[in-house]
Amino acid sequence: MYLVGSFAGLAVVMVVAGLYGVLSQLVSYRRREIGVRMALGATRRSIAQMIVRQGSMVIGAGLGVGLLLSLATGRWVKSFLYQVQPLDVLTYVSVVVVLSIIGLIAALLPARKAASIEPMQALRED
Repeated sequence: MYLVGSFAGLAVVMVVAGLYGVLSQLVSYRRREIGVRMALGATRRSIAQMIVRQGSMVIGAGLGVGLLLSLATGRWVKSFLYQVQPLDVLTYVSVVVVLSIIGLIAALLPARKAASIEPMQALRED
């Protein structure tokens, strides 16, 4: 049980690092666009919301694919489960909630970075 728990913890750390990396790369690619948006009147809050929304779409897609795969493979792992049914609704709901919260926390850091971009500096860069 400790081994499975440690692998689950490692998977959560990998999810946070991966999502943070993807969104940070997205912010750096769109730095000029974000600068233009801010120069034209977009608020820092709206820029942060845009990045969090994009992160939420990535999180939602990953959770959807993960749920479909886990439902499809649930009967194959039944022998490994102890006093838990393969289609335990409480487990699925709690995993979705926890991973959503973790994903949103990982998306907030690049969103703050995007919101702190100075429009004039972003427009001057190549």
